[in-house]
Amino acid sequence: MTDSRDPESDVASVKDVEIKTEADDNLDFEDNCWTSAITRLQNSVNGFYEQHKVKVAAGVKGLLFLLYLAYVGYCMYHKFGDEGSIRLLVGTVFAVLYLLNGTIKRFCKLPSLERCTSVWGGSKKALSVRRWIRRSLYLLVSGAVALYIGLDVVRYNPQNIQSLLGVGVLVVFGFVFSTSPAKVNWHPVFWGIAVQFVFALLILRTSWGYGVFEWIGERVEEFIDHADAGAQFVFGKSFEEHRIAFAVMPGVLFFNAMINVLYHIGVLQLVMKKLGSVLSFCLDCGPIESVVSSANIFIGLAEVPLLVRPYLKHLTESELHAIMTCGFASVSGGILGSYIALGVPANHLLSAAVMSAPASLAITKLMCPETKKSYFRDGVKMDLGLEQHRNVLSALSAGAVESVKIIANIIASMIAFVAVLEFVDQTLEWFGNQAGVHGFTFGLVCSYAFYPITYMMGLASQDCGKMGELLGMKIFGTSTISFAELGILRGNRLQLLDYVGTHNDTWHWQGGDVILEATNQTLLGGVLEERTEVIATYALCGFSTVTAIGITLGTLVPMAPERKQDIVRLVIRALIAGNLASFMTGSIAGLMYTGQNQQ
Repeated sequence: MTDSRDPESDVASVKDVEIKTEADDNLDFEDNCWTSAITRLQNSVNGFYEQHKVKVAAGVKGLLFLLYLAYVGYCMYHKFGDEGSIRLLVGTVFAVLYLLNGTIKRFCKLPSLERCTSVWGGSKKALSVRRWIRRSLYLLVSGAVALYIGLDVVRYNPQNIQSLLGVGVLVVFGFVFSTSPAKVNWHPVFWGIAVQFVFALLILRTSWGYGVFEWIGERVEEFIDHADAGAQFVFGKSFEEHRIAFAVMPGVLFFNAMINVLYHIGVLQLVMKKLGSVLSFCLDCGPIESVVSSANIFIGLAEVPLLVRPYLKHLTESELHAIMTCGFASVSGGILGSYIALGVPANHLLSAAVMSAPASLAITKLMCPETKKSYFRDGVKMDLGLEQHRNVLSALSAGAVESVKIIANIIASMIAFVAVLEFVDQTLEWFGNQAGVHGFTFGLVCSYAFYPITYMMGLASQDCGKMGELLGMKIFGTSTISFAELGILRGNRLQLLDYVGTHNDTWHWQGGDVILEATNQTLLGGVLEERTEVIATYALCGFSTVTAIGITLGTLVPMAPERKQDIVRLVIRALIAGNLASFMTGSIAGLMYTGQNQQ
């Protein structure tokens, strides 16, 4: 038997119950000596805590810190020298520096130190001394680089001079197509390239520098691998069968959530401010540009403009161009995690992300030099707080939710681009077949179109075509697809090396693929030289894609509608500048590459 009554009529018939409340709704308790004593003790404790809240908190933190130091000391005594002890020691050093940040700031403001830095003041004598110091440093650094290239690169790795040609051509290209070639300030251009050179020297030419970045890369990979536990819990043990959606994307979610936590507790703000200060000092850039360039290492293209939103309408065209170029030339921490999960070396990705900051500033000041007085040249205090969260758990949850949009964007873009690429390939092949030309695809077009660029970056001629395809995928599609393909090619090379060690070189090329004769396996897409993989990692590390134009316009125009015409006019130039910055990083990596430290 069914009930024919309408549920909505029952709901409508329900009325709110009115309850008469009293002013004093506390329960009555029997007052005796026991309750009175407890109440007085509670009030005394609360009063003491409210009066000495800061001191109590400092005492508790100090006690916990001393206990932690005692734990670290015992660990160093018990088991020092292994990787775990080094990891604990490095983490402790960074934690101490973070806690002592305020003390270091006060020390740096001592009058004695200010007198030592008075040479950077605005008096005529100070400006004259500064000018001579600059010129001396130009000559010293240029001579040191030329001497090193002549005695080391030319002598032991003469093929690397090919990459030096790429650096020169990129600088000439940026100068020729500059908005005001006569007004280019060569100081940020020179030091931007010099800072890149130093990074490449440390990472690619010294065993300890390579070891440091390799160690950091392994720890980042290890950290991202923890996302597999969450993916397995949600999707089951077979989650890796759907590699991009269920194996790679959870790493993006996890990494982005932790980035949000680090931002909440203030770690990223500290790193961005310090790195921005270094870039501002070395490249003589304004605070807006230096902070944005350093922030792009950690935060995405759409989020970084929020840091400078109050200043957007007052920025010069050069500063606007710098903001867009820095966004195009870099990748955020969350996206970096997806590239690592795709099989790209983490150490080179991390160094490429850091090197992109000075590279983007150098290229942007070359292609769009400052011609007007900046309102923020004399300094502005940057508020680096994006969104405040109540606690760490709130920040973690918000970061995870925000990453859903990133994941959806990545997956949707990959599906759309791969589908469109397949359509374009089929269409071009059809037109080619009508003329008797077989294998006429989008990749073939890109391999020829980008051949000069890839060759000047220092690639072997047999790899230039494949690298051109990767650049085409990145610029006209997404960098995720190009890195996914690079990860496959790197896996092919490692598999081939393992095969050769067992089966004595019984393999051959067949078209663009490699055939392993003994195991009857086909390595689709073939292999690249290890040198090409390293250069490609640096050259592809950026968000300078055609699809990113829409993201940039959709972010900046609503924030500064009065600057819409300037933003629209400069965005294509900024996209080109972002690609040039990535190519510059790849060229310098090719110049310094030896292969001796590589795995």
